[in-house]
Amino acid sequence: MGTGGVAEWRGWTFTTDEFWTSARRDQSRESNIRARNVFAVADGDEWYGKSVTGTFDSTLVSPAYPVTGGRTAMLTYTAYHRHESPQKGEVLVSCDGAAPVSVRTYTADVPSRTETVTLQAPSGARTARVRFRHSGGDDWYWVIDGVTLTGS
Repeated sequence: MGTGGVAEWRGWTFTTDEFWTSARRDQSRESNIRARNVFAVADGDEWYGKSVTGTFDSTLVSPAYPVTGGRTAMLTYTAYHRHESPQKGEVLVSCDGAAPVSVRTYTADVPSRTETVTLQAPSGARTARVRFRHSGGDDWYWVIDGVTLTGS
């Protein structure tokens, strides 16, 4: 993550709809219809509102979720992604501290919706962590809320 910028928008921020939409009323933030109460947003556009050094590149890491090795698990979350190149959103999962593996990438606009990803837990795995990485320049945003990981 670069330095400088607007402090409250540096990296992933936990915010409310009222606070976030009042930051800028002309960027379709009101279309974030799936997030409720407090949600996470990576907002490179707002961060670049003051002088910065470097680029917006931030990763939000979940707590460890229990998984059963060798079985499938369902990752569910709500997402709202406004895109402008070179921005990218990436969902990565790691089990038991192994290297994260990309399971979904966002390189286009995604309306506010519920996303579901079926994961295969490696044999012997006991825990999984989800990472949401948002990188790019002075461009739009990515909203995440309601993250769950359940076994099947």
